[in-house]
Amino acid sequence: MRVGMIGPGLDVPGGMTQVHRTWLRAKAMAGIQVDYIETMSEGSLLHKLGKNMACEARYAASLLRGYHPDLIHVHVADGTSFWRKLAYIEQARLAGIPTVAHLHGAWMEAFYARRQVNRAAVARMFSSVDLVIPLHKRMAQRVAQWVGPDVPVEVLYNPVVVHEFDPVPDRTARTGSPTVLMMGVLDERKGPFDLAAAIPSVLERVPDAQFVFGGNGDLAGMERLCRDLGVWDHVELLGWVQGDAKLAAFRAADVYCLPSHFENLPVSIIEAMAAGLPVVATDIAGVPEEVIDKTTGFLVPPRDPAALATALVPLLMDRKLQTRLGAAGRERAETCFDNEVVVRRLISLWRQVVTGQRHG
Repeated sequence: MRVGMIGPGLDVPGGMTQVHRTWLRAKAMAGIQVDYIETMSEGSLLHKLGKNMACEARYAASLLRGYHPDLIHVHVADGTSFWRKLAYIEQARLAGIPTVAHLHGAWMEAFYARRQVNRAAVARMFSSVDLVIPLHKRMAQRVAQWVGPDVPVEVLYNPVVVHEFDPVPDRTARTGSPTVLMMGVLDERKGPFDLAAAIPSVLERVPDAQFVFGGNGDLAGMERLCRDLGVWDHVELLGWVQGDAKLAAFRAADVYCLPSHFENLPVSIIEAMAAGLPVVATDIAGVPEEVIDKTTGFLVPPRDPAALATALVPLLMDRKLQTRLGAAGRERAETCFDNEVVVRRLISLWRQVVTGQRHG
């Protein structure tokens, strides 16, 4: 099978390129030829515009010259990305190539609601492709509401190479201060300031608790808030971490927390589950399909520091509870989110599109 895949440049940080790079590492990808067609890159606005125009011109020329893969898989986000990708999809359809729209944007609902022209574009894209792939069931329901129940929709979870996050062998034997880890950009969307606001309440019950934040963003604002709250001695800001440093942070933690306000299907939660950590997260978007409440962790409402503290305290106080919920999370990561599992499903969906089983 030959697949043309359209997405941002592989030098661009973000979920789309991380998903693509992870897919290509799967053994299940053997025998699949993927032509990655970059639409964006890092750099100035002028550089990005130039890259996009050049890519569009090459793509159009290749179709005119007879480029005809078995299907075109398009990574789609909200905002300007949506409009760019709609153009690629329209050209593929004119060339008679089956198309798949893979939805990544955390703001898709806001994009749809913002303007009538956006709603018309969403209807056009989703009703014209051969398959829409959202990352979670709530978005699948939204697609059906927006376009109608006849649109072919299949959920595909984000992948993680689970064995790379193998947890420490015996968490119950760990010593040292109980530690909460959060990975993500320190901005309003990810909710780190809510977690900081919960720290005083946690320390009332767990006085030696530590809180580690891995991610770039407003580090100065986080430090300022923690000093104002009188908890700075219990906080460590790692900045951006990846590779071995990321794995070390997961293995040094006891609980993972992601108190986001807006998400899609956050990979960091899957990584934490793969590392055997219980997770406290907000009940938004696809998070309830990752964190099973009271089984692999706890779900709380967004923007609620008190609820965060209430969920964190029992986990920090009880190693056996940490171990039980963390083990359940690891099992779920292996079953639902491991890269080989996800890629086998992806290829099955591609084959259904190519053979016309899902068309119309």
